[in-house]
Amino acid sequence: MRYLTLVLLAIAIGFAGCSSKKAVDSAGTGASVNTATAQRGSGQANVAPQPLAVPASASPDQVVAAFLNALRSGDSATTESLLTAKARQELAKHSLSVDVQSAPNAGYQVRPAEILADQSGAHVKSIWTEKFADGDETYEIVWALRRQQDGWRLAGMAMELIPGQPMQYLNFEDPADMLHKKEEAIASMQRPAVETAQQPPPPTNAAPQRIER
Repeated sequence: MRYLTLVLLAIAIGFAGCSSKKAVDSAGTGASVNTATAQRGSGQANVAPQPLAVPASASPDQVVAAFLNALRSGDSATTESLLTAKARQELAKHSLSVDVQSAPNAGYQVRPAEILADQSGAHVKSIWTEKFADGDETYEIVWALRRQQDGWRLAGMAMELIPGQPMQYLNFEDPADMLHKKEEAIASMQRPAVETAQQPPPPTNAAPQRIER
């Protein structure tokens, strides 16, 4: 099973697809905001990486673009800083953290945000594409954001956990429910393989049927 890098937030919500494809080591493309690559390995030992500054005035789609750019580069400090305060608090209660691996083979596109009527929340659609030696795989994700004093921050995401099934909402502010949905999705994807393995093989030495003439 190959886990989708986009949802590998070390909260282990990586599902969405099983494959033995080998990733192509090429940079992805997509919308982004003005961010710089985090300084790492610069000789400053034991210094925690600092998140990239995303202004409080940034629009929801700009925040999502910054989040996806950080996911692609493996910048866990920035991805965690762009979650809502409640999401960070609840994840910490479950000893979960945002610790992502870089995905240089991935690209993304971000659509304009849809602001809710009460202005307290927003939905942002995005397309995440991963490049592989035998073709690309594309996923649609809808991000839910909440307005805080420090700007728009991500509260959760909706995506197709099981191919061909409706999207499900993964609430970063409710890790228990999120992990429950993850387990159900993994079990659902593993079930067909188990059923196939348990089927008896077809008979190989069956006697030929006699045809009456």
